[in-house]
Amino acid sequence: MKPDEIARRLIAIRHRQLDCAPLDSSIQVPSDTAVVTLDPPSAASPYPSANRNGVFFFGCRTKVSRTDFLNVLDLFRKSEIQRFFFWLSPNPQIEEISGWLRGSGLKPFKGTTYPTLIRSVEPMAPIKTPLDVRRVSRFEVQSRKDAILRIFDPWPSSFFFESVEKTGFEHFMAYEAGAPVSAAILAYEGDFAYLGWAGTAEGDRRKGGQNALIRARMNRAVELGCRVACSETLARLKTSLGNLERNGFETVYYKKVYVWDS
Repeated sequence: MKPDEIARRLIAIRHRQLDCAPLDSSIQVPSDTAVVTLDPPSAASPYPSANRNGVFFFGCRTKVSRTDFLNVLDLFRKSEIQRFFFWLSPNPQIEEISGWLRGSGLKPFKGTTYPTLIRSVEPMAPIKTPLDVRRVSRFEVQSRKDAILRIFDPWPSSFFFESVEKTGFEHFMAYEAGAPVSAAILAYEGDFAYLGWAGTAEGDRRKGGQNALIRARMNRAVELGCRVACSETLARLKTSLGNLERNGFETVYYKKVYVWDS
């Protein structure tokens, strides 16, 4: 699967995510032009992955014009959001769009890089671990709220609760002595699987939780008839990236990220 096709498939996953947990996302551009989200409370964050004000997949689904680009900028200016990020995934206009961004005062983000990885969906043998890994229901998620908050701390965990038992999402947890220590989500659209929203409680790392969750989700993707699995992470999260690579995922592209900081 080529990088631009992967980006187009990820658009469907992003729309499913927003259907479960809508932000203040008054999208004033055609939905086939970009995914645009506004979330003023997170605008203070200087980190792209924590700031939920952004433009995603611009130009991935349809050809865009400079007018389309200026309309997006105008949306953020009118909202008075001080900082937002423009995420560029592979598309035929990526160099042209990069020029528009630089010419309008957006600057390349100088922090970590953001790899997108894929692998084929095939059955995987469970790893040896003392943890009990299984797919969980809404009841199990809601009854383990405190444990899940610890698993994702300091990152937000609200989406794990908002998406449980919603169409296209399945939730998994790893338990030790009956207590949840790791969690992750499998999202899917047609034959495309997405492994994301993974976390492990700080005191329970290095027990094989994330590797076990990767394999459990891959085997579930087989049952669902998926053909390609995709995941995303931050390059600075070396453990996360290493776990994906050890389980056969390969980086196919890095998103280009630009920041508007007024």
